[in-house]
Amino acid sequence: MDKKARKQLPYALYMAAMAIWCALIVAAPLLGMAKSPLAKPLYGAFAPTCHQLNSRSLCVFPSGSSVIGDCTESAELSYSKTSEVAVAGGTGYKLPVCARDLGIYFAMLIGGIALPFFWKIESENIPNKWLLVVALIPIAIDGGTQIIGMRESTNSLRLWTGAIAGFALPFYIVPMANWAARKIGF
Repeated sequence: MDKKARKQLPYALYMAAMAIWCALIVAAPLLGMAKSPLAKPLYGAFAPTCHQLNSRSLCVFPSGSSVIGDCTESAELSYSKTSEVAVAGGTGYKLPVCARDLGIYFAMLIGGIALPFFWKIESENIPNKWLLVVALIPIAIDGGTQIIGMRESTNSLRLWTGAIAGFALPFYIVPMANWAARKIGF
């Protein structure tokens, strides 16, 4: 492997990992719809990364007016590690991560795609730490006010605040991975 390819490897690995992770998130409800035996283990694999509360998750609806929507019509805290969720409008197939995590992960992929337009992918320079703090403020306010009982967030707000934080992360993760690769002599 030539020197340039080695320097770009951390970015390529980051992008491959995020693409696979996001593809598995999309695959889970599709496998659930197909009644595949692979659906249940896939939901189980995401359980350590997310609470999987029905009320804080989005579902794919194979028929009806909306393709993706809230899994429940109430804020009731019910857990489910399975793909199928019965709602008033019929059966929905839950994504294996909550709306906030969905926003984070897909925005991490989009942020990774955007990174080369703003930054050299082999750079070890990270942006000012305060930019990351600013990107985390919306998720902190949304999650924090919900935790202390001031209000109940919506899945749309969870998705967007997660996306703001997620978009910023590759601009910090990739340079740190580049630094680590250099330090181990790669």
